[in-house]
Amino acid sequence: MNRISFAILALALTSCSQANDEIPGHAGLIKQVEHQKVGRSQDQWIEMVNGIGEWERTGLIFGYADDYTECLKAIEGLKLANPDRQYRCDQAN
Repeated sequence: MNRISFAILALALTSCSQANDEIPGHAGLIKQVEHQKVGRSQDQWIEMVNGIGEWERTGLIFGYADDYTECLKAIEGLKLANPDRQYRCDQAN
């Protein structure tokens, strides 16, 4: 997945104004990711602290030889755009 594809995925996940449990397909995505990694490396969620101080999933990194390293790189880019936000990588499966 290239950076443009990742950016589109991240925007799609973060642009929703509904709570995560109300987003069509959200539960199915979580279930699919939890039980099946893509490639050899463990997939990684990108999470950020939301407005009420909770960690919220905002992106998914998968399909790289080292998904964790790519997740850290993606977070570097997100911090450039939003330096006041807190981000982390979390194992998805």
